[in-house]
Amino acid sequence: MKKLIALFAFCLAFSSQAAVIKVELDKAQYQKDELVQAQIRLQGYSDGLAGFTLDLSYWSAALGFETVTFGPHFSPTEPNFGDYSKNGSTLTISEMNLFDFAWDLADVQGPDFTLATVTFKALGGGLHKLLLKNIELTDGWGDQLKDFNVEAATVNVAGPAVPAPATALLLLPALLLLRRRN
Repeated sequence: MKKLIALFAFCLAFSSQAAVIKVELDKAQYQKDELVQAQIRLQGYSDGLAGFTLDLSYWSAALGFETVTFGPHFSPTEPNFGDYSKNGSTLTISEMNLFDFAWDLADVQGPDFTLATVTFKALGGGLHKLLLKNIELTDGWGDQLKDFNVEAATVNVAGPAVPAPATALLLLPALLLLRRRN
């Protein structure tokens, strides 16, 4: 019975260490026409990632796509092979390293690294989700990673400022009422 409990605890501890792929924003809130930088990061994986493909969905009426910049973590010696394409409000991003071994990639990447940084322009106020879908992660041996969690992000763009009324306008009804009494 003790062995069964120990095996269960070991399996639980092993399964709770899944990698996380997530979107991290450079700021908590943005103004209209400000640039939004969204980093796509992989955390908790240290065996050497050789490639990825993913879709980043966003609301194109509120966030205008600007650029994609790939991190230096896929190519310690060779140029990277990153690519992206835009189709409506979905951005497909991919990068692959075909030349380095898993242990070389693991040395360059570490357990927390940036896959790519996507820059948008805030076009309208409100809360706008950045969702990751159709994610394929390939390890240094050419196998697909199956055990990972996904975290989205919400871009908070402040709406237009509402001007405050002048103090004299707020006091005008009271002044008219006092004048009328006199």
